[in-house]
Amino acid sequence: MAATNNVQQTTVRGTVVDASGEPMIGVTVSVKGSSSGTVTGLDGSFSLNCKPTDVLVFSYVGYVNQELRANANLSRIVLKEDNAILDEVVVIGYGTTTRKSAVGAVDQVRSDLLENRPVANVTQALQGAAPNVIIQRKNYNPNAQNNNFNIRGISTLNDNSPLFVIDGLVTDYDNFNRLNPNDIENISILKDAGTAAIYGSRSANGVVLVTTKKGKNNERTSIRLNGMVGWEDPHILFTPVTGYQNAVLRNIAETNVGNTPVYSQDQILDYYAHQSEESWALNEIFQTAMQQNYNISISGGSDKTTYMVSAGYFDQGSNYVSTQKFGLQRYNFRTNLVTELGRLKLTATLAYTRTDSKNTNGGSLEIDASRVPSAYIYKMKSADGRYLLNDVWGEFNPLGQLESGGFDKYRTNAITASVTGELKIIDGLKLRGVFGADVVGNNRYSRSMPSYYYAGEDATEPRPRKESDFRTSNWNADNYRLNTQILLDYNKTFGVHTVSGLFGATNESYTWYNNEIWKNYVDPDLGTSTSITTGEVGNIGGATTVDSSGQTSITSLLGRIGYNYKERYYAEFDFRYDGSSKFHKDYRWGFFPSLSLGWRISEEPFMEKYREKVGDLKIRGSYGILGSQAVGDYDRYTRYSVSSTTYAYNNQAVAGAGFNLGLKDLTWERTNTFNIGFDASFLHNALNITFDYYTKRTKDILMKPLQPSVFGTTMPSTNIGEMSNDGWELSINYRLKTGDMKHNFYFNIGDSKNKVTKFPGNEQISGVDEIYKIIRVGQPLNSYYAWQVEGLFQSYDEIKNSALPLGAEVAPGDLKFKDQNGDGVIDSNDRVIVGNAFPRYTFGFTYRFEWKGFDFSMFWQGVGKRSQMLRGELLEPYHSNYSYVMYKHQLDFWTPTNTNAKYPRLAAQGSASDTNNWGRPSDIFVLDAKYARLKNLAIGYSLPKKVIEPLGLQKLRVYVTGQDLLTLTKNSFIDPESSEFGSNMNSGGGNSGRNYPMLQYYGFGFDVEF
Repeated sequence: MAATNNVQQTTVRGTVVDASGEPMIGVTVSVKGSSSGTVTGLDGSFSLNCKPTDVLVFSYVGYVNQELRANANLSRIVLKEDNAILDEVVVIGYGTTTRKSAVGAVDQVRSDLLENRPVANVTQALQGAAPNVIIQRKNYNPNAQNNNFNIRGISTLNDNSPLFVIDGLVTDYDNFNRLNPNDIENISILKDAGTAAIYGSRSANGVVLVTTKKGKNNERTSIRLNGMVGWEDPHILFTPVTGYQNAVLRNIAETNVGNTPVYSQDQILDYYAHQSEESWALNEIFQTAMQQNYNISISGGSDKTTYMVSAGYFDQGSNYVSTQKFGLQRYNFRTNLVTELGRLKLTATLAYTRTDSKNTNGGSLEIDASRVPSAYIYKMKSADGRYLLNDVWGEFNPLGQLESGGFDKYRTNAITASVTGELKIIDGLKLRGVFGADVVGNNRYSRSMPSYYYAGEDATEPRPRKESDFRTSNWNADNYRLNTQILLDYNKTFGVHTVSGLFGATNESYTWYNNEIWKNYVDPDLGTSTSITTGEVGNIGGATTVDSSGQTSITSLLGRIGYNYKERYYAEFDFRYDGSSKFHKDYRWGFFPSLSLGWRISEEPFMEKYREKVGDLKIRGSYGILGSQAVGDYDRYTRYSVSSTTYAYNNQAVAGAGFNLGLKDLTWERTNTFNIGFDASFLHNALNITFDYYTKRTKDILMKPLQPSVFGTTMPSTNIGEMSNDGWELSINYRLKTGDMKHNFYFNIGDSKNKVTKFPGNEQISGVDEIYKIIRVGQPLNSYYAWQVEGLFQSYDEIKNSALPLGAEVAPGDLKFKDQNGDGVIDSNDRVIVGNAFPRYTFGFTYRFEWKGFDFSMFWQGVGKRSQMLRGELLEPYHSNYSYVMYKHQLDFWTPTNTNAKYPRLAAQGSASDTNNWGRPSDIFVLDAKYARLKNLAIGYSLPKKVIEPLGLQKLRVYVTGQDLLTLTKNSFIDPESSEFGSNMNSGGGNSGRNYPMLQYYGFGFDVEF
């Protein structure tokens, strides 16, 4: 080191090398607390003007930062590699491991990806966060919190949902979704047999492990307060044509098939003259709504005790226009306490969640509002506040229903408590006992209230909504889940050998009680029977009380044996032996084992010369058998029930005792799972890559066999089906630091493809609205099955020389179907598989940038391949019972001057052309639903410590954020995420697009630590 004769400044010189003595190029050398700095050159050397008392910071991606005084010896500074990623603790079933020692397929999502996001639940925050974790948001209504949650695709014809575990206790999806995202430390997603087999008979679809936050030893008390306020704006993706355009086009549809025009010239001119007075009912029933989220936590600890206490409040208003304050509120409270008493470690957890939800009662308001033209004559409300009827709605008014038609109130109180005792017996050997309970109480109070409508603005006498039964109902459901565990855990290193073992027994029981009481025609104010006569409201109903209850339990033995040599070679054997009350005692028990192997090639001596480029390289593989118990609680029994419509005789329903056959020898579904993958890091751990390939073969799938139509009841489920599911996944993370700037790029992508391999009768075809779906051996489950559209007929000569459906009468501009077998007729033999609804090539991309307190992040999520079946008025102009509206995206229809159109010619409902184009199963109903969505965008600023520390603060960050801001997709008139799936990811009916509109969020927030 040399110095100038300047008293205030000195020029310091030195060299930076790595642990092997090699010079390091591009190391940032900066003066702490200032903007001064430089970087090392080709030989690792640097020079910098600074004060002798300044602190120099040496930083390089993948290495631990080092701080030295400027007057220290700087001739040779050695930077050490940052192995934090390799040493990261990864939560697995009933224990933990490290990233470098993990030999199974496990993804871990950290808390920073879940916090400060404008999401209503944890599931929404996980979308796109890990490869092959497939989440579809089914509905944007704040009162509809159920999303499709899938890991690695479809492996069974039954439920494909994963198992959820919170702080070591098995729970259900609802409890998982009630968690406060700010209370979560991390989420581990177990994907293969090597990680999931220890959960045995419920692990075939993957396992989601949640670890909540706890205090840290010897940490001062820290108070963290954060909040977020924003507004969700309904983003309606389709728009009707103007009133006069609608009338003109409707007339064209009629005259194209020889009918008389519906609208006169005077009516059309009248609509044209009043365009400025037009409004659309769908816009009138939605509004911007506020979302608020506030959280506080207090944590800390001594050398023996740690604590964390938190509370949260979430409020998402409904976007419905109403005075009834629809929406969702959630209150969370949690405390985690850990203390050590000599060899005994005690952990106590208590969590309470209350959710209050209020929604509209009665009907699909979006349907009724969207099917009304925008012509000025269709008003929802008069100037003096009366609800109006029209020829489209009949005896209904969506706004009247929202504001005075009743409500559904839901309230849930959920308590989770657990106590864990861990005793250190000898060095490396621990005995752990756990007792936990979930207690959940649900209540729904529903009122259908009379809404009074007027036949027109001139009408003076109102009339109540005729289809309403003015029902009042009260439903209660109480659920109890008890969990007991006793576990013996061993881990010991003997020189270069490390041995671990886990053995234990668990018992879980689940009990539920439901009851409901309801009564029709209840006075809206007094709760007594109304004085409304039968003629005014229809048939008078009665009152009914319904009660039900049930109980299940599962007892298990489990274990894990692990070995590694020099942290280079790894082997692990996991098993679980489950016994379930759902099965007969002769078939109750099932054994689910797995074997995992790993090889850290980077620890081999021959890899030393590549150490500069390759930080870690590991190959791992696993094979095992996972299970699923996709049966009802009492399916092994024949069950009887009394009904007023048990069977038919002489065209009359006859009361009696019906039954459902049981089956004694029901047993588990079993999935043989193979996984092989690698983990690699390069550029001093700045670049990390993980890849996995897997195969799943499911046998003994529970399904109903074929039966005669006159059998009299349904056959019981039997273990007779088989499926395969193959896929892969890739994640890439790259960290870059240049001076004060930090960049972090994370990308993940995954794919899965399922195939039915055994099915009774080899195939099953079922109608789904305007199309068919098929289960066929050798094909993906529930594929869409229909005719292929070859184009549009352009002339009668072309029609004459083409194959047609039997009895079809078509004209130029109508759909032309492909004659697959060339027999000259379009019939059922020409149907082919035209798509599948399951998302493929799901991906997520996150970019984060930090510079001098500023931060910027964006998160993209999407699907690379998916077929979306759309039916109804969003596709077909003037559709069926909603044949009043045409939308702007439908304007590209065939005419003699627009022969290369997207859609067939306009044709009146019920005409031969309409039947050909929209009444036959074809792939015109199947849309390309791949998309990329800007899921989240955030810009923030953290005030410097020198500014906030005098105020007693450790952190103060403010930010603005947006959610679902941009979607890139082929069909902009429907949300591509809108799902045809049921809750278990099996395809249901067609998607009409009649959903609560997509919401775009804009807001701001703060994060403060004391």
